[in-house]
Amino acid sequence: MDLELYSADDRFCMKLDQDDALLGSYPVDDGCRIHDSRISSPATGLASAMTNRWGSMMAV
Repeated sequence: MDLELYSADDRFCMKLDQDDALLGSYPVDDGCRIHDSRISSPATGLASAMTNRWGSMMAV
């Protein structure tokens, strides 16, 4: 995955590119969003699979 962190006012903050880092080690505040740039590419075909994966993770 290619994760990016955006602030509450939708400004790019940073790439979340350290595979062994926990989310808490990044400066994530209320209202921030995490975007997977590969999902937005229709050529990957991963959108529905990733949506289901993230949805099940959020439901826990």
